[in-house]
Amino acid sequence: MEEISARIKAKAEQLIQDKKVKKEVETHKRVHFSVVGTEEIHSVIYDKGKNKWFCDCSYNSLKNKTCSHIVSAQLLLQK
Repeated sequence: MEEISARIKAKAEQLIQDKKVKKEVETHKRVHFSVVGTEEIHSVIYDKGKNKWFCDCSYNSLKNKTCSHIVSAQLLLQK
């Protein structure tokens, strides 16, 4: 399992605190979130069937690493 850095966790918590994470829609297969990032609004999707998270930011899509946008959506989902 991937280790999430303290910096990513702190950034995610700040996104939650600043109310920049919004659950847009939930279906029986997926949950869609919008996250206001530093430069743009990111789309985060949780695929329930595959138990996988996806974000359109370059950190997640190019490096295949869990970004602060995904962690913030996970935190929101736990509430």
